[in-house]
Amino acid sequence: MNCPRCGNELRISRKDPRFGLCDTCRKKYRLPEQKAPQAQKEEEEHYPKYANIPPKAVREKRETEMRRAYDELLAIGKEEREGKRGLFGRRKKSK
Repeated sequence: MNCPRCGNELRISRKDPRFGLCDTCRKKYRLPEQKAPQAQKEEEEHYPKYANIPPKAVREKRETEMRRAYDELLAIGKEEREGKRGLFGRRKKSK
């Protein structure tokens, strides 16, 4: 792209490639957005947006394991509470 002021070629900025710099005018101009090809859009649909999220089958398997472990933890907590004694070593009165 050329400079709108002097007509010289703009060089792309190293800091932000969205801007073009004119060495003659010492000005910075925003470059027009480039249209993404259709092939890139198709690739994005096939691959997940975030790389750190495992596939759905793996997530569901792990969630069922965690639910089972949590249910076991709650069951152990109930057993401990039933046999727990009060502050002075006496059994707590049941309501």
